[in-house]
Amino acid sequence: MIKDRFVRIKMVKRHPNQRPMSYVGKVTAFSENWVVVDGKGVMLNRHESTGAQVDKVTSAMMIPRESIESIRVLPDNFNMEKISVTTSGQQLVLYVDGQRDAFIGELGEG
Repeated sequence: MIKDRFVRIKMVKRHPNQRPMSYVGKVTAFSENWVVVDGKGVMLNRHESTGAQVDKVTSAMMIPRESIESIRVLPDNFNMEKISVTTSGQQLVLYVDGQRDAFIGELGEG
């Protein structure tokens, strides 16, 4: 169903001081227990000028489904090389051309 689709996977926060973390990339495999994404990590970070730290290189990541809060399917033409993060009020969002932006986290959490 989501194999070969671009997604934003928002991770569950396990404790209040944990920074919001998401993965953005293309799903290469999935099962009832895990999702494999060829993508980049995006973590809220107030010390970065954009408000987020984005991995420089794409890599394969196996993510346990129990650690996933939500999955947002992105358009098929999403450009992994030009990931853009912006603010919308107090929210940090992943810019998605032609669609609603994808939520990353609240600025006060980072």
